[in-house]
Amino acid sequence: MLTSYFIRGKTTRLVLAGMVFFIQSLFAQKLTHGPIAGGVSSTSARFYVRVDTMAKVNIQLSTSKNFLTSLFGGEQVAAAANDFAALIDVDNLVTDILYFYRAVVNGTPAGEVRQFRTFPPPGRRVPFLFTFGSCQQNRPWQDSPSAGRVFTQMANDRPCFFLQIGDWGYPDTTDTAKDSTRFFSLEMNRVQASYRAKYDSTYSLQQLLRMTPVDYVYDDHDYMNNNASAFTANDAGRAREIPAPPQARLNSIRGYQQLFPGYPLANANGGIWHKFTYGNADFFMLDTRSQRSPNMKALRRNPATGQYEFLPDNQRHSILAGDSTLIGENQRDWLQRELRASPADWKFIVTSVPFNRGLRRALDLALTAQDSVVFVPGFGQVTGLFVAIELLDKWVGFEREQQWLLRFIFENRIKNVIVLSGDTHTAAIDDGANAGLPEIMAGGLDITNSRIVALLELLGVRIWNRGGQTLMSSNFNNAYGRLNVFGADSVRLEVVDEFGSVLARHIVLDGSLPTRLTGPKSEAGKSFTLSPNYPNPWRATTSEATTKSSYSLSAEAFVTAAIYDLLGRRVRFLQKGKQPAGDHFLLWDGKDERGTVLPNGIYLLAMKIVFQNGRQQTATQKIALIK
Repeated sequence: MLTSYFIRGKTTRLVLAGMVFFIQSLFAQKLTHGPIAGGVSSTSARFYVRVDTMAKVNIQLSTSKNFLTSLFGGEQVAAAANDFAALIDVDNLVTDILYFYRAVVNGTPAGEVRQFRTFPPPGRRVPFLFTFGSCQQNRPWQDSPSAGRVFTQMANDRPCFFLQIGDWGYPDTTDTAKDSTRFFSLEMNRVQASYRAKYDSTYSLQQLLRMTPVDYVYDDHDYMNNNASAFTANDAGRAREIPAPPQARLNSIRGYQQLFPGYPLANANGGIWHKFTYGNADFFMLDTRSQRSPNMKALRRNPATGQYEFLPDNQRHSILAGDSTLIGENQRDWLQRELRASPADWKFIVTSVPFNRGLRRALDLALTAQDSVVFVPGFGQVTGLFVAIELLDKWVGFEREQQWLLRFIFENRIKNVIVLSGDTHTAAIDDGANAGLPEIMAGGLDITNSRIVALLELLGVRIWNRGGQTLMSSNFNNAYGRLNVFGADSVRLEVVDEFGSVLARHIVLDGSLPTRLTGPKSEAGKSFTLSPNYPNPWRATTSEATTKSSYSLSAEAFVTAAIYDLLGRRVRFLQKGKQPAGDHFLLWDGKDERGTVLPNGIYLLAMKIVFQNGRQQTATQKIALIK
């Protein structure tokens, strides 16, 4: 029998809404993602929870794994408008204590029990360890048996928190050269899908997130598109910027606000930059995308030569504050104010792209050879101009702002500033002699290693003087950054691979200030010197049938030497074996391994010296061959 009901006015809407929720609640709602802890302080935390259909969700916490006594957050309704996800805040927590937590769906506990520890009170000097990194593929793209192994290793460190600093997945991979304007963030459902991929329960990252909180800032690929600025994406192959509709940026910022359990944002109108405190350390999480000027604005084509030159508009070209329409405080002013006001012993500037000031040498080299073809891992054979445009995406492309920050820190005597960076699909450490500030770069969490640091060293640009995945290293595994803060005394920086091997280590002592760019620090008692080769340039077909490179050793060492072309290919092996202390030389006749005279061009002599005490040195020398 059918019965008709007729109800008028506001009551109608309330009754119908209640009936819809009641009908949906008859079906068992399923927890699909989370819970995930973030935004942790000494007394509060924020959690992400997602279900498969509309439901009331909450978080239950306890200091007992059996939840003998519990407290709850503020219940939320997870609805379709927000991808059936909710962010739940919990306040009034006890400082520096272990909490267990689980999701609650329609009043019933759901999913597994996870844990995190609240932070110590701001200012308290306690030793602590944290980890960080960037650049990882998510499922379904990353499905190899070893996928995510780096996170299993990271979980063994039991970090107090984990920082994911960009390219947490590559949702822009559908934006191809043919369809370069199909920005994924133009469609909010694709932004939502990118967060579901981040939190995939089958990926090994969950082993880490089950036991520690996470903070995050996006980089280009999880923001909009490759090398993106506030309103453009960069096409290095065609030396151009591709305009993006404003909605692409707005959706990325909105997605972060709605779907990541983060800290309060400094200016939610324009980006996701923010700050948090752990004990005696402040963390300044920068947004290097939402306020960035287009990278190509730093280049100008000289009409007389047809060559591109590095000539940025220093008044307007900015990585932090390039959007003049922003309402409220911009990111540069915020960073300046917060750094000056920080009482913390240690200040960590977290930037998705490398800060290292020494990259200017690489930029100049690339522009000098902008018409030459070189081999770059991950890109293949590209021009020097392509390499230069890629380098413009780092802080070196915004040189005025980089110099401003270093000068501001130095003049205000703001000591103990350390940079954490990513982006490059490789890892290394500089003590500040090149970078300007101590910097640890960990840009290859779960992705093919680019070997960029090693390639730069092959070209004579050595700007990561404390090691890592360098020319001397044969370890190009996935890796992450691990930092130990020892109260107010020191901070230990380490690059650690997915098997637990330490690839590089450096200790920053209390009192650190920016340094002048003087090149790599010379090692005391330098024990190997390489003199300029002669003749150079030279003709392999003349009476001067060889070029000579002289070097000296202060002690017996194992010497390896080979000739490479600019594509990174070894063309001739020259030396491998022990040699006594003294003067030595190498001869090259301009031929490859098969005895064929090589074509005109620039070649590189690369040498590796290993002394009996284990100390290693490398050197690279350019050789110009003409016929």
